Amino acid sequence: MANRVTDLRSGAAILLSFAFPVLLSGCILDANGEPEPPEDEAIDSISQAISACAPSSTFKFSTSGDVTTARLGGAVIAWFTEGAYTVRMVGPPRTFDAGAPVPLITTTMWVRTLDRPFDSAAMSIEELRAWLDAARAANCATGTPDLLAIAFEYTEGTPNDAAYEYGADFHDYLGVDWDPPDADLIPAHPEQLGKLDCSGYMRLVFGVHAKIPLSLHEAGAIPRTSREQYRAGPGKILVPFRTEPPGAARFHGEPTAEELAAIEVGDLVFFDTDCDANAVMPSCGTDWTTISHVGLYVGLDAVGDRRFISSRVVADGPTVANTGGFSIFNETPGVPHDYPTWFRAARRF
Repeated sequence: MANRVTDLRSGAAILLSFAFPVLLSGCILDANGEPEPPEDEAIDSISQAISACAPSSTFKFSTSGDVTTARLGGAVIAWFTEGAYTVRMVGPPRTFDAGAPVPLITTTMWVRTLDRPFDSAAMSIEELRAWLDAARAANCATGTPDLLAIAFEYTEGTPNDAAYEYGADFHDYLGVDWDPPDADLIPAHPEQLGKLDCSGYMRLVFGVHAKIPLSLHEAGAIPRTSREQYRAGPGKILVPFRTEPPGAARFHGEPTAEELAAIEVGDLVFFDTDCDANAVMPSCGTDWTTISHVGLYVGLDAVGDRRFISSRVVADGPTVANTGGFSIFNETPGVPHDYPTWFRAARRF
């Protein structure tokens, strides 16, 4: 069965995405030091989510650490991260369906982007409110999907179905030449038309659709490779590279509860897929240069596992399913642990 996403309000398919512009004014954002509320305080019913899309002049903003939250009626409805483009919001529930036997992913989380990294000291409350009103209205409108829905547009059975090929970047998939800011013009490879590798897929979603700047190597833009996206990409590192958490078996990277709590829907997860932790003499890397795969965390599935979407060899393109390894990065008894074991780091763009 083809991967698909369903809007639970109308059953309409989700189609496109865009970044919302914001003008920075040099104003200081109010901050009262309140701790960031847990995600389970957010609006989670259909009626609440839909009503939350209406314009409001009563958003309450507070900043704790590097996260600014927006509240409406006492519930948290948006999270802004200092230095990051992505903004996580509560919106109407929808379901991502990869087909049996993969559990459904039903979520009220939506992810959109600012046109520049969030700066709480430069963005006024009026600008925050205006951006949030526009973004929440888009969450309720058919035809303006977010980054999660965009990612699913390239899975098997969709009109934009992408195949996999190592070295295939976003411009190869599109069949257009690319003029990077830090290198000469790079022609598209005709044999890679309609194909994406894992990092090229992230660049298509976050760069082409969300308009985050792209480069080959420049820090702060989205670089070409998965390892460089971890090291020098925009935003914030959430889980610094490590071969395994403290106290874990060597090269067993299964994330801890604390690490899992730091990774939210819309964040990137990184893996060392060349590592065989169970070999007598593991040939696994010990630093960030051995990162070989990247995916986008799209949410909890119906059995509580953390699903990510990525472009992979065995699945021949973007997938959130189990072909070539379960697309989860948390450890679950009875489930093959390839990707949890390979997990190495996480970043928020």
